[in-house]
Amino acid sequence: MVEFKKVTKLPSFSQQLDNKILYSEHNEDIEVNYKSTYTLKYVIEGSKCYNINNKDIHVSSGQYLILNDNNINTKAFQGTRGFSLFLSHQLLSEIYNNLYSNSNYPLDFFEYPQSSYNNKVGNQLNKTIFLFNNNPSIFKLQMHDLFIKLSEVVIKEQVDLEKKFSELKIIKYNTKKEIFKHVISTKEFINDNFNLKVTLEKLSTSIGVSKYYLHRLFSEVTGNTPLEYLTFVRLKNAQQQLEHSKKSVFEIAIDCGFDNTPYFSNIFKSYFGVSPTTYRKTKISKIL
Repeated sequence: MVEFKKVTKLPSFSQQLDNKILYSEHNEDIEVNYKSTYTLKYVIEGSKCYNINNKDIHVSSGQYLILNDNNINTKAFQGTRGFSLFLSHQLLSEIYNNLYSNSNYPLDFFEYPQSSYNNKVGNQLNKTIFLFNNNPSIFKLQMHDLFIKLSEVVIKEQVDLEKKFSELKIIKYNTKKEIFKHVISTKEFINDNFNLKVTLEKLSTSIGVSKYYLHRLFSEVTGNTPLEYLTFVRLKNAQQQLEHSKKSVFEIAIDCGFDNTPYFSNIFKSYFGVSPTTYRKTKISKIL
């Protein structure tokens, strides 16, 4: 079973080792120390700082962080709201064995903050938060299933990542961690700047590595080149605008970083199978 708890004042617990969802609202700056199992931290609003192995990890609004089982020191600032999902060893072992039939898999997550969009963990997390904020009764009914689904996508993401690293024949954990940071930082930069002119040179300068190194590692770890990922992000944002805004196709194309309407229409059709205009008409007719 999954326990749900809401915290609005300085918590007094010394450990969190069972399956639990903890929602917190902080009316003042706080600092908490406790022993924890594997944890998915998500900051809805504000910011938090986690000190892990004598290193500070800052997590801002809209970001999540997966932590290994460890002693956690958390600083949360006034006005911060967040979710903590504590995943017991037993649950993660059962899920892994069910998915991969291998009980000897060592779980060791990369502790680096990520934005909660454009990946499976973020998508599932956003669904959970949306229900919590907008339909608490449905959230309560589906809480256990939502928790299990989040646990599954967390494990799948980790396994997929380790598979990519094994194909790269990378053994050192620190090297894997550094590459992971480069990939996530590249995604972050693209997600924040997709509507601007983004080149491989700008990306590599922002991340602090050579463009050839970045291109190769990003491609091998994600399966897409950085510029292919940029096109994907632009198209997904265009898709959302076509569904939910009244802007013209031309305006949407420019807003999403495409140089002209014909190019946008061609690449949109190659991805979704229909033109932007047809896509919008189809979605509107379904709503009506």
